[in-house]
Amino acid sequence: MKESLLTITNNNKPMKQTFILIRFIPVIIALAISGAFMSCNGNNSANNNGANDTTVSGKMKEMGNDIKATTDTVVKKVENAFTDNNPDSSFLTKATISNIKEIEMLKAGMDKGTSKMLKSDAKMMRADHMKLGETVKKYAAKINFQLPTTDEGKADNDLSKISDKSANDRDKAWVDDMIDDHKDAISTFEKYEDKVKDPDLKMLITNTLPTLHAHLDMVQKLKDKL
Repeated sequence: MKESLLTITNNNKPMKQTFILIRFIPVIIALAISGAFMSCNGNNSANNNGANDTTVSGKMKEMGNDIKATTDTVVKKVENAFTDNNPDSSFLTKATISNIKEIEMLKAGMDKGTSKMLKSDAKMMRADHMKLGETVKKYAAKINFQLPTTDEGKADNDLSKISDKSANDRDKAWVDDMIDDHKDAISTFEKYEDKVKDPDLKMLITNTLPTLHAHLDMVQKLKDKL
C-alpha cells in the first residue's frame, strides 16, 4: 500500500477525526435550531395565545434552511480541500463520480434510444465502464479508500433536460452529452496521469485512456450518422 493514499485513509487520525467533526456540524446546528424553534414557539403560544405562531414558525424555518444551506456549502468546500491536497484520492473521487454518471447515461441510451446503432454502441460502452468501475473498486479496497456511491444526481439532471424532446432529437442530445462526458473524462484522466503518486494508479489511468478515446471516436461518428 502506498503512503500517498494512506495519508488520508489510515495514518492521519487527526485528519479523519476532523472529517467526522465536520460532518457533525449540520447535525449540531439542526439540533440548536430545533431547540430554539420549540422554545420560541412555546413562549409565543403562552404569551400571545398563538396569534403570531405562524410568523415565528415561518421565520425560524427560513432561518434554519438558510443556515443549513450555508453549512452544507462550507462542509463541501472543506471536504474538497482535504481531497484536493492528495491527487490520488482526488482522482479516484472524480473519476468514480464521472464513471457512475456515464454508466447511467449509457443505460438510458440502451433503454430509450431509438437508433439501433446508438443502442448497440451504448451497450458496448457501458460494458467497458462497468469493467472500469470494478477495477477501480478493487484498487480502492486494496488501499482502504472509500469511493463515492452516486453521481450526485448528474445523470438524472442531464436526462431530464432531454426527456421531452422528440425521439430523433433525444438521440442527438444524448450523443452530444456522451461526447461532452467523454471529453471531460479524458481531460480528468490525462490531468492526473502525471500527478498521481501511486504507480499502480498511474498504470490504471494509462491503461484506461485508449478505451476512453475509442468511446469518444465512436460517439463522434455516431453523431454524424444520426
